[in-house]
Parts: sequence; C-alpha cells; structure tokens
Amino acid sequence: MLQADTRAHVYERYRRELVSYATRLVVRESVAEELTQEAALRLLQDERLPNDEGEMRAWLFRVVSNLAIDYLRRHSTWKELVLVDARERGVADPGFVAESLQMRGSPELMAIAREHLAVCFACTLRNLPPQQAAALLLREVHGFSTAEAAETLEATVVQVKNWIQEARRTMEERYAHTCALVTKQGVCHQCVELDGFFNEQSRDPLQGTERNLEARLAILRETREAALGPWHRRMLRLVDDVLEGGGS
Repeated sequence: MLQADTRAHVYERYRRELVSYATRLVVRESVAEELTQEAALRLLQDERLPNDEGEMRAWLFRVVSNLAIDYLRRHSTWKELVLVDARERGVADPGFVAESLQMRGSPELMAIAREHLAVCFACTLRNLPPQQAAALLLREVHGFSTAEAAETLEATVVQVKNWIQEARRTMEERYAHTCALVTKQGVCHQCVELDGFFNEQSRDPLQGTERNLEARLAILRETREAALGPWHRRMLRLVDDVLEGGGS
C-alpha cells in the first residue's frame, strides 16, 4: 500500500485539475471543493489503491465523477439561459455592481473573457445528462482515452462514444442559438462585454478560431487547472439565486 505522504503528494498534484473538473460539472465551486475533499479522504482510507500514479489519477477522477453525478441527480433544476438571467439580476443589485466596480483593472481579471467562456461552457454543459457531460470533459478536456473514460464512468466504450457524440451535438446546437459570438441573432456575448467593463478592451476569446465547439474545448484544455476568479465566484452566487428564485 502507498504511504499516506505519497498519497497526499499525488492528490495535491491533481487537486486543482479535479476541482476544475468538478466545478465544470456541478457549476458550484464550493460543492466541487467538497466533492474533491471527499475523494481525498477516500484516497487516504482505501487500502486497495494501485501503486501507479497514473492509475491513481484515474481512480480520483472516478470517485469525483461518481460523487458529482450523484449530486447532479439530486439537484436537477436548471435553466438554459441562466447566465442571461443572472446578468439582469446583477445589474439590478447595487451591492454586486459596487463590488464589480471595485474590481475594475484588477490583474486577476485580465483573462476574464476566457474565464467567462469556460463558465458559460459549464452552464451550457449543465443542461446535458450527467454521464454525457462527464464523458465529454474526460475525453476532450482531461485527456482520457475513450476506454479510460468508460472505465472511469463504469460504462462500455460504446456507451461513452454515444454520450460524447450526443453531448457534442447538443452543445453545438445550443451555442448556435444562444451565443452572439457565433450568430448575429445570439442572445449572449457576456465574455466580450465583461472584458470591456473590467479591462476596457472587449477582446473576443474566440477571435482567430472557427468559433465552434472545438475552439471552446481548446480553451478548456488550456485552463483545466485554473480556479475561478473572484468575480465569477461572486457571480455564481447570483446563478444560485436565479435557480432558487430568491433574492440577490
């Protein structure tokens, strides 16, 4: 059995990636942290773990996947245009506006357009069945083969292939209808809008790409260990308010 300090080292090496993965599944960083910490606890307690670091990484992703999918099954309420509704709520909230104004020009928000694209991806992904969402992230963002993703999700290779294909189709359809960076008739261009507000540059995170799902997945791969910035942590509390129908 691996020594506890060795296990802790392996966990710490992949912790940020695990939290990012879980956050993109459940769209709540606090919940993602809890799920990842539960995986760490099991890591220290399970005596049957393999000695290979790569196999241990896969084991951690399997535990986090199972925990996240269980969470999503218990919390199925979602709205397709939740970010649009959250924006409206934020604009109407003097406290949120004041906090946002204080963050203008902050170095932490220089990449807010790309960060928002990743948050938007997670919110769009949240409309999919949990297995489809997990399969897409495992295969296309975190570098698992289809066979490895199948083992992680305790499914067959055929099932995972079907889940990924369906996830891709659904995501592309949703972006085609809602993203103003893809179509003039889109309803949302918050990533560019936010860069203009915080950095006075209005940079398009998809500029120079084909503006498709692959371009978004490339950004997610580049930021697969990145934590949410301070503004998005605050903004996602508005998302919770929208979903719960409560006050800001």
